[in-house]
Amino acid sequence: MITFIGLSHLSICYAASVLHYGQKVLILDTKHEINLYKEKKFKIFEPNLEKILKKYSKNFKVSYQFDDAKKSDIIFLAKDIKTDKNNNVLLKETKSLLRKIKSYDKKILVIMNQVPVGFTRKIKWNKSLLFHFVETLIFGDAINRAIKPERIILGKKHINHKVPNRLLNFFNLYNCEIIQMTYEESELTKGFINTYLASQLITTNFLSEIAQTYQSNWNRIINAVSMDKRIGNDGYYKPGLGISGGNIERDIQTLNKITIKNKINNKLPEFYIKSNNYSRNWVNKIILEQKIKNKKISILGATYKENTLSTKNGTQIDLLNKYKSNIMMHDFKSENLIDLKNHLGMTINYKSLEHNLQKSNIVIIFHNINLYKKIKFYKYKNIKCLIDPYSVADIKNIKNIKHYKLIK
Repeated sequence: MITFIGLSHLSICYAASVLHYGQKVLILDTKHEINLYKEKKFKIFEPNLEKILKKYSKNFKVSYQFDDAKKSDIIFLAKDIKTDKNNNVLLKETKSLLRKIKSYDKKILVIMNQVPVGFTRKIKWNKSLLFHFVETLIFGDAINRAIKPERIILGKKHINHKVPNRLLNFFNLYNCEIIQMTYEESELTKGFINTYLASQLITTNFLSEIAQTYQSNWNRIINAVSMDKRIGNDGYYKPGLGISGGNIERDIQTLNKITIKNKINNKLPEFYIKSNNYSRNWVNKIILEQKIKNKKISILGATYKENTLSTKNGTQIDLLNKYKSNIMMHDFKSENLIDLKNHLGMTINYKSLEHNLQKSNIVIIFHNINLYKKIKFYKYKNIKCLIDPYSVADIKNIKNIKHYKLIK
């Protein structure tokens, strides 16, 4: 049996991958968290997740009895790390879960959650049995990436330390390269991966804006650019509204703190943060330009992207902060979005799509889904402005409405 400590998106997605490979899985957390799961109040949306959990239900168990951990030789600490409003890592919950399993220090413990550099080595555990694992999940594609990782990155106490066969045998189920390194190298690798991704996202937004000033076709340009083998064609080349979701932002903020702590004068993390904030303000800038009295704004898509329930750092949150009661929301997953129902101390009323379209004069499309692609906006004379960053709306359904896109 493989035991995961902490019930979260991270643990349950990797649990699904372990079930897929024929292993038994136990997830442990506090009584409160486990009861939320059993009462179906623990909400995570990932394609194929429910299908796998149902198929292998006989091999899957959740419990708040931490004594059950003694049944397992391999324990993963795998609860997503929380962050504050400035994306600083909060470790209180992680440390609390570690205390609950301290008596099992003769078992293999793998730190899977997103800890800062130096954390793993400070854990009071038999270092010969302590490891750090780099996860690279993506919301909306987490199950696929958990089952078929590009590689497995494993941090250990020193580079010459031999990894126990039972842990290697488990990871060999994933049929990919296993890259071994020190704890610190592994922890840095996690942050560095997200830093490279951030650089792509920020560079794409910057260059696409320049292309627009010359009325140039971004898709033609990036098609030529990405064919250069030094750059590649699998990167983030679609302009967006800055970085959302929390994971990349967390690692950029951690990197910024590292540069300050070590008196490194390179200001790259600060530049990333400022440039990202510039992109995040694109929608608000357009709203402010509209000479519309009594602005009524309809947001179509509440989560930071489709195929997830996460609203972390979404542009939608920024707009709720700025416009409060002038915002109307629609999301086909709204009944599961508990965290936005009472945001900022006010009730967010999710209305029908028709209600949103009839009562708003500014509409913003955040989700690229068929439901929004089919809307005949010309039918609604009240709509004066359509903000459509990802070009979701069908152009033939837009007449006499100001239409704003990231790529023209």
